[in-house]
Amino acid sequence: MTVKQSPLSTVDGAGDLTGQGRVFLLCALVAFLDGFDTQSIGPAAPAIVAALGLKLSAFGSVFSISQAGFLAGSLLFGTLGDKLGRRKMLGLCTALFGLASLGTAMAGSLPALLAARLLAGLGLGGATPNFVGMVSEFSPPELRARRVTILWAAVPLGGMAGAFASSASLPTLGWQAMFYLGCAAPLLLVPVLLTILPETAEAAHHDEPVAIARLFKEGRLWRTVWLWLASFMTWTLLVVTAFWTPALLKQAGFSASAAAAVLAFSNAGGVVGTLVIGAVLGRRRPFGALLIAFPAAALMILAIAVELSGGAFPLVAATAAMAGFFSSAAGGGILAVSASVYPGVMRATGVGWALGFGRIGSIVGPMAVGALVAAALPPSAIYAAIALPALAAACFVALLAKRS
Repeated sequence: MTVKQSPLSTVDGAGDLTGQGRVFLLCALVAFLDGFDTQSIGPAAPAIVAALGLKLSAFGSVFSISQAGFLAGSLLFGTLGDKLGRRKMLGLCTALFGLASLGTAMAGSLPALLAARLLAGLGLGGATPNFVGMVSEFSPPELRARRVTILWAAVPLGGMAGAFASSASLPTLGWQAMFYLGCAAPLLLVPVLLTILPETAEAAHHDEPVAIARLFKEGRLWRTVWLWLASFMTWTLLVVTAFWTPALLKQAGFSASAAAAVLAFSNAGGVVGTLVIGAVLGRRRPFGALLIAFPAAALMILAIAVELSGGAFPLVAATAAMAGFFSSAAGGGILAVSASVYPGVMRATGVGWALGFGRIGSIVGPMAVGALVAAALPPSAIYAAIALPALAAACFVALLAKRS
């Protein structure tokens, strides 16, 4: 009798437990650096504004252009990962966001800063569907959702490290120090990725690019629509809170160091929340957990809006940790759903396009908050507005659950 081999046993020996662990660890390192880079810019924003002579409201365009790059990168490199191989694309994208971090540190004008953050977005956006697709393939089906969700915990973990490091280094080393570090670490990791990671079986044997139209065929139309809209709201929530929290808290009277520390606590909660939902997904479908996580995230964000008037750091930090817990848990759950909606041959494409559509929200969201800042709305009112995408996401998840 001939036993049909799975991709786990046919690709460069990566089917064994050691091989799976190696793939997971290296992809988690990329995810960690993704979170570190993404959330280093928020705490540095007030210092960059002062150094370049900008208005704080102008930073909405800086935040949004990186998300435009993320959108383009997730669509382009996610598709190329299915076609040319995820290992190659993961190495290329990691190099891109490492070089962009160097460009950020060296930027002496707004156009140079915008160009660097656009390049960063391209690399970060391209890396995500490829490390998700790779871990998905090198996992047994019964463990796939759990591993993808736990993998996502590395993103807020990197964000927490970046925020704490910013809190410590901004007063002494200046804002550029974080971006020099954000350049060195990815560039050192690239040769390791290209040498040690196996190539994915699906990419290695798939000769034709996946047509985007296939995401809407074979009963996937409404699942794709509701997934994209839920992703839109999820990424609006995650990116707006990550980018604007330090600046909004500084406007509310917190020091730059304290504001960065609050963001770090939010990310610490995000790490725990993502790990918790990863454990939950091993026992039940993700929709029930998501329908709890999104409304709870909205409630915690509204609580921050109320607490800002008192300006008590311990209370705001604790509430931010809970907001991060539920928001990141929801983000990890959506990512796991994205990886499970589509078959393996189109998984990176499906995840990439769901992420890409989500990043439209993360382009619009920071610009909208920038407009609210320019209109001189108080930080508490802006935080109340930030809670709305979480409630909308819960509605779209409920619709997706009915189609799945």
